[in-house]
Amino acid sequence: MNKLTTSKLPFISIIISVYNEERTLHQCLDSLLVLEYPNYEVIMVNDASKDNTLAILRAYQKKSKKIKVVTYTVNKGVPGARNEGMKAAKGDIFVFTDADATFPREWPLKLIQPFTENQAVGATGGRDIAPPNQPLIHKCIDYTLTSFIGTGGLRGAKVRLAKYAVTGCNFAVRRSVVEKVGMHDEKIRWRGEEKEWCQRIREAGYQIQFVHDSYILHYRRISLKLFWTQTYKSGKARFDILKAAPRSFELIHIIPSLFVVFLVITALFSLFFHASFALFTIVLSIYLAVLAIQSALGTLKIKQLSSFVIVPFTTIIMHFAYGLGFIRKFLHD
Repeated sequence: MNKLTTSKLPFISIIISVYNEERTLHQCLDSLLVLEYPNYEVIMVNDASKDNTLAILRAYQKKSKKIKVVTYTVNKGVPGARNEGMKAAKGDIFVFTDADATFPREWPLKLIQPFTENQAVGATGGRDIAPPNQPLIHKCIDYTLTSFIGTGGLRGAKVRLAKYAVTGCNFAVRRSVVEKVGMHDEKIRWRGEEKEWCQRIREAGYQIQFVHDSYILHYRRISLKLFWTQTYKSGKARFDILKAAPRSFELIHIIPSLFVVFLVITALFSLFFHASFALFTIVLSIYLAVLAIQSALGTLKIKQLSSFVIVPFTTIIMHFAYGLGFIRKFLHD
């Protein structure tokens, strides 16, 4: 158990919202049942799945007393499902992850260790990485999400342009903190609810700590088209987060949107003014140079030459889909 003795480890509740996850549930649950942690339960919240998810959950519930199943017939979305999981949980620490992931045996031990060392820590978060056997496109998306150029380091890079906020698929919160700040805001239904939660936790005086060594293997069943859709929704969700928690605002949150607006305006003015065309060309050239650097770094990281061609597309999607999503929500509201 590394530096911690079994007697000092808090009881934890691993809470997973599940919706139509029959393809990945077996490997997820199998890995959860062999974790190197003595005191834990697994709360599986069936969020009105329409496939064979509930039957699989029931079978595993019979197999192990660690697994508890919460189920209902009306879909509540991830925030609502996680809130239902917390209501059923008995742990001193709530750990949140996804059903399309598998877990190293030492994962929860590393994630909760900061809680045992510092009472000021209210939440911790780790990494999610693509498994080695995943398709190249998934590795490129994974690199883009975790790179400085891709996201400004917001998902736990060593250098980041904003305060750290946990990633929804790998984080933990003290029960006592939840009792103080409240549960997830269910109005932020589709993405990013944990970011607004982080702001409330910080405003209550707690620290949020990134744990680099705590990671999960995330099986991203995604194409470039789906990545665009998810990132677009993330941009829209960021606007909702800023409305709910305006003090969480940081400049990096709107830079993609400002960049999109700048390109559109200078492109239009280029039709009439040579100076605008020159400015548009200079900025676009700089951006393309940055993409080339991103591609080179990504290729070194992924170690597959084809990634040099794919990473620019995943990075462009990251910037423009997010920016357009934020703009769309801003104009709509």
